[in-house]
Amino acid sequence: MDVTQLQQRVHEAWMRQRWDDWRRTCADEYRFDLTPTIRLDLEQTLAWSRAWFTAFPDYREEVKAVYTSDAGVAYELIGAGTSSADVRLFGRTVIPHVPGRSVEVRYAKVLVVNDAGKVIRDRQYLDATALRGGLETR
Repeated sequence: MDVTQLQQRVHEAWMRQRWDDWRRTCADEYRFDLTPTIRLDLEQTLAWSRAWFTAFPDYREEVKAVYTSDAGVAYELIGAGTSSADVRLFGRTVIPHVPGRSVEVRYAKVLVVNDAGKVIRDRQYLDATALRGGLETR
């Protein structure tokens, strides 16, 4: 299995919001670490992803670097978008909408892959405080 091709499939499906294609890249036991204390399963991750694109419909990412191993892939990203709605997750607003507010997200993502070539763990590493501060002031 080529983890670089998997990373490209995962990223393209997510960016194009092709949720069925994205789901096919994930194992049944898939888990997403949104933050060090928030872990989401597959359905919760889809809810988060849809909420993000609802709030930032013009959101786009650029992959800056990709690092691979037999167990998975890590990559660096820069994303940007403009707010058009609240980010709502599980019935509550987690990021309130401010008209015209833009966001820039710099982060690293790590995908751990099982023997069948499916993602079992999806972790992102970002400075949440800087992101929150940017959302509040833009």
